[in-house]
Amino acid sequence: MASLTNFTPFPIIETKHLLLRRITHGDTNDMFEMRRDPRMYEYLSTKVDRNTEETKAYIDKMNLGIDEDKWAIWAIEHKQSNKVIGTICIWNINKDEESGEVGYGIIPDYQGQGLMKESLVSVIAYGFEEMKLKVLEAYTEERNDKSIKLLESCKFVEVTRVEEAGDMNNQVLRMVVFRLLAQQA
Repeated sequence: MASLTNFTPFPIIETKHLLLRRITHGDTNDMFEMRRDPRMYEYLSTKVDRNTEETKAYIDKMNLGIDEDKWAIWAIEHKQSNKVIGTICIWNINKDEESGEVGYGIIPDYQGQGLMKESLVSVIAYGFEEMKLKVLEAYTEERNDKSIKLLESCKFVEVTRVEEAGDMNNQVLRMVVFRLLAQQA
């Protein structure tokens, strides 16, 4: 059993259609394809990767955070195609409050197939059952109807709305904050 933030060895989660596992440099091409697609950032204020070196730097940063027990981020590998089609994470972990935040993204060609829900359900279970978290939160941009519907279908409840400064062009993001308590999952 993992402690609240000990991800060694890194947990591998298998679902019907997916393998959630640690991101490696072997995933660089799939990750670059995802991270250079502007459709992935429709509701975010983040720049796209311009080359595979930026993608490798991202992979290194994510793995360093895992090694330092700051977060768990999984590559979402589609079993049928052996392609990394997205990522999902638990981050912003607060040991005192026994809480964390989920974040996720999946390439548009694989949206609408129930694959992100399949990933999210398994990561929620990991967060509550293995990490022993009591609360999971998720922030999503208020126009991101698909993400809002996904969170609601997984029993998350809207608790507030906040404005956040984006990374680019002084953009302000209007975020809906959702919360799920362990006893409600």
